[in-house]
Amino acid sequence: MERIVESRPLVQTRLSLAARFGAFVAERFPFALAPAFEAFRSVSPTDPGRDEAAIEALRRPVSEALLRAIDHLPAEAFGDTVPGVTVDTRMQQAKAELLEACDGFLRREALEASLTPEERIEILRGMILTRATDNRLKAFFSGGEVRYGDAAFQGKGFRSLGQEAIYASAIRLRRGEQYRSPDGSWKGDVVAPLIRDLGATLAMRPHPETIRLTLSAQMGKAGPPMEGKDLHVGDFGWGNLPPTAPLSISTLTIAGMAMAFARDGSGRVGVSYIGEGGTSLGEWHEAINLCAARRLPAIFCVQNNQTALATPVAEQSAVRVFAEKAAGYGIPGITLDGTDPDRIAAAFAWAAERARAGKGPALIELVCMRICGHAHHDDMLYLGKEPPISWEYPPLFESGYADRRLYEFWSKRDPIPTYAARLESEGILAEGDLDRFKAEADASVEEEAQKVIAAPWPTREGAGQGVFADEPPRRRIEVLEPDSRKRLVSDVLLRPEPGPPFDPKGRTFLEAIMLGLRDALAADPRVFVYGEDVGGKYGNAFLLLGPLIPEFGDRILNSPLAEGAVLGVCVGAALAGQRPIGEIQFNDFVATGFNQLVNNAAKIRYRWGGSVPMVVRMPWGGLRHAGPYHSQNTEPWFYRTPGLKIVVPSTPADARALLASAVADPDPVLYYEHIALYRDPRVKQVLTDEPPAPIPLGRAALRREGSDIAIVSYGAYVHVVLRAAEKLAKDRIQAAVLDLRSLVPLDRAALLGLARRCGRVLIVHEDSRAGGIGESLAAIVQEEAFEHLDAPVRILGALDTPVPYSPPLEEFYLPSEEEVERAARLLAAY
Repeated sequence: MERIVESRPLVQTRLSLAARFGAFVAERFPFALAPAFEAFRSVSPTDPGRDEAAIEALRRPVSEALLRAIDHLPAEAFGDTVPGVTVDTRMQQAKAELLEACDGFLRREALEASLTPEERIEILRGMILTRATDNRLKAFFSGGEVRYGDAAFQGKGFRSLGQEAIYASAIRLRRGEQYRSPDGSWKGDVVAPLIRDLGATLAMRPHPETIRLTLSAQMGKAGPPMEGKDLHVGDFGWGNLPPTAPLSISTLTIAGMAMAFARDGSGRVGVSYIGEGGTSLGEWHEAINLCAARRLPAIFCVQNNQTALATPVAEQSAVRVFAEKAAGYGIPGITLDGTDPDRIAAAFAWAAERARAGKGPALIELVCMRICGHAHHDDMLYLGKEPPISWEYPPLFESGYADRRLYEFWSKRDPIPTYAARLESEGILAEGDLDRFKAEADASVEEEAQKVIAAPWPTREGAGQGVFADEPPRRRIEVLEPDSRKRLVSDVLLRPEPGPPFDPKGRTFLEAIMLGLRDALAADPRVFVYGEDVGGKYGNAFLLLGPLIPEFGDRILNSPLAEGAVLGVCVGAALAGQRPIGEIQFNDFVATGFNQLVNNAAKIRYRWGGSVPMVVRMPWGGLRHAGPYHSQNTEPWFYRTPGLKIVVPSTPADARALLASAVADPDPVLYYEHIALYRDPRVKQVLTDEPPAPIPLGRAALRREGSDIAIVSYGAYVHVVLRAAEKLAKDRIQAAVLDLRSLVPLDRAALLGLARRCGRVLIVHEDSRAGGIGESLAAIVQEEAFEHLDAPVRILGALDTPVPYSPPLEEFYLPSEEEVERAARLLAAY
């Protein structure tokens, strides 16, 4: 006979304040339990109950009594605990930590006592609404109410069963109508729930529309939150940051928002939620570390629900409790019962309070258990049988993969009936209220479910909308269809745009970028620079920022050594209204922040319409004998990522003007600055002190006229091909040279216009050929200008190897000026 674990709600007895204090000290500082408990008892011989003022009044005397109890050291002389730190210094640090932790405990207890009956009723109703919504999501998945064509569409979704108490985390945050501006912008706190945190989502706006957004997201219907483009739930206009499937992305977004909140002095707080499995991800570490280092106003919550998808805690981490990780970041960490709404509400209120006071982040671990499968389809495997949709916890069958011992323990701690029983015992909840609340929640959810069923599907054309701001919808064009062919032919009159003449008395490429940054910092107080070694007395690895530090040092900020952190902060700060300029010290290192660019910055506008006006400066390129990790071309990595713009200036004047356009752009821009050009004396130009007129992104420059052959390039290789063109001209081969300047958006009209005029096209770039941008450009030319071509489109790039270090190896690896000239001659003679 199969063994079944069934749930029976546990009746919890509230312990005295002294007992709770003792348990807290035993958890955090076990060897201090005896003196701490004695000190507490000496100050508070009787229990203050739920008296906020009485608990608050204990804070100072308890701290003083505790300090007396531990303020002694042996007379012996000890060595340093670590080099330069005496035993006395270390003991003072430990005492301060103990005193602060105990004071924090009492502050949380006072906050818990301050919760009003109205707040506690809202928490109960919010948990009930969470479960009612979860049940309807499961009903959508299990039924066939929504159909696309002739087939049922179930949608993909997740539930929060067992974790509904997270609703309480937002009860004292800045939320509601008073933080919503007339223009729809949000001025309150921002939360970043994940798939198991529906309660927090509902708490930020407990409104029928939030229910509908949740149901509509799973079912992919037209309208908010995602117009069918993603299945996640969010409502940024009400402080709900939409989550992503890569779990830790939003932790860095929240860190960036916290940076913005600290800079603008608004007193707002960002809250990150993640499961215990997600704490294994590097971005989570980077987010907490950078917030701790700068004492940013953020809260990090770990919902330890005992299993990732199916991986148990012991295979994720060796820590005893996840709150212990906080010590590694120098911030407070606490572990709580994740099914106790009062404790959760008080903990988050305390964390927000200290964050607003400039004390930095806190880590809150909520221990609970997931009482359902990872997703709707996983319930059967997790529990052993497909459970019925119910207000009660389902039983666990023998064949389920859930841990039986843990399930037996946590199945007795359902937060809804246990919290309702607590409120009834305190006279806050009347008999019959619980059933009434459930019926009202079911009715409210069902009303919104019917609206979702009746809602239209998104239009098919919507798939091509919203990649960038203010662009026409994207669609496929059949280039061989006769009418399309006619539209593709355009008479583009390209005029030479050489720019200011090169002048040995002019400004270098590096100085031009510095001036562009000065222009941006001077023009807009929202602009700040964030990157490794950019601030302080250094001014970046190339000393580019040094001249700006005396005037703008408070806005040129050192990041930790973490590219993901740099990029995540830029995303979050941009969403919060800032204009960040991130710097990746060498573009090669961007690989460790790839997730933040391709899965976050690039997708936000498309997914939910958010604007991410950020610039990422990317020093790049070879020609310097710097080897495989300081010379790569990473622009092709991002060229095929919809949602990222790419700028590649080749002259000082363009570098400054294109930077102005990049900073003003409403979308993320990768700004590639070639290191070999930084101090090249051959490309100096005289620049004015006044900011130049911006150059629109997506406009190429014809650097040299010619009709025999078109040579297309970008970055430092523009100058290589210009020198080759001068040699060709001596033999009456007139080569036109097109400097793309922007790779995304691409000036297709200039590229195709020049190809049609010359009939022969040579594409030269520093990057390897295979999978490079040259192959993409060649495909465009041969598809859309084939009848105008007199020869194959030729591509010349580096070898398909990593970039070698030694001078002769790099010379062989890169296309030389002589190879460019030879390829052009052969193409001209074809």
